[in-house]
Amino acid sequence: MATTNQTSRVLELLKRFNNGQKINIDLLAQEDLWYGKSEKTIRRDLDVIKEYFPESFELIRGGKNEKGFYKAITKDTMNNFINKDTKALLVQTFNIAQRNNLLTSLDINESDKRILENEIKKSKDCYEFISKPFESKKGNETLLRDLENAIHHKRYIKVIYNTPYGTQEFNLKPYKIVFINENFYLASENTDERFKFTMLRLSQIGSIELLREQFHHNPDIKDFIKQLQTPFPLYKSNFREHLIKVSIHVDKDKAKFFKLKKYLPSQNIEKENDDTSLLVSFQVSQEREMEELIKKWIPYVKVIEPNSLKDKIESELKQYLNLN
Repeated sequence: MATTNQTSRVLELLKRFNNGQKINIDLLAQEDLWYGKSEKTIRRDLDVIKEYFPESFELIRGGKNEKGFYKAITKDTMNNFINKDTKALLVQTFNIAQRNNLLTSLDINESDKRILENEIKKSKDCYEFISKPFESKKGNETLLRDLENAIHHKRYIKVIYNTPYGTQEFNLKPYKIVFINENFYLASENTDERFKFTMLRLSQIGSIELLREQFHHNPDIKDFIKQLQTPFPLYKSNFREHLIKVSIHVDKDKAKFFKLKKYLPSQNIEKENDDTSLLVSFQVSQEREMEELIKKWIPYVKVIEPNSLKDKIESELKQYLNLN
């Protein structure tokens, strides 16, 4: 049973944590409540709080020549974190979770789930999300957990993948789950050298089996994943040496959109012409990565280079218009 003095000290610590204050053991030892108390005694005061509130505070390690301190995550801390940008992101995350029944897989009680769902419902008064990024199907939560486990522990996996032409089997080294173009993909190194790097859409994965064997990351592939721009990358060893430059002309009537937004991370405005039209370039791993973007903006964009991409777009356009 705690003594009256310890009770006073513990209550004071709780008050300070609640107010978002930092707790430093050396500084506490200089205050009246703890004066003359050993470091061991002060730590016991903190242990009393930890016993009843295990997640109430954390040790924040100091920088160079600084001692660490203890601090709680308070409501004010969360309010400072949740600004207009992060709030929009969190609302979208919860909407994705609700749309795909992912809340059912959370290990929390029903009353907490109802609180979350109520907050999501309130958020819809302010936000509307037209896209549905993740095609839901039974067992998604188990699939995601298995993939996370395999990625974290660098374990080979056997994947059964559904395609319009039947199923395929892959033995893969899973690197990352990538969210791109409003869908989730598994970015992997393939044991089949013909498809050294493979992107599989999560919604088409029928099942995965974690294998016992572990693998090491290829640093070049890890770097390649960081540079992904579309779901259609083509990997070659030392990939930076094989990037293709694509240049397009953007009509003056649509130039403002390319100034306001990068449609691919590598987008670069090389020149603004006198009539305000633009010369815009991209660095891609293969021409296919540019096809969707170009077709979306026809007739307001024209391919300048490479000629192979220009000819392909023109040929498909003529075929579409039955001009061949």
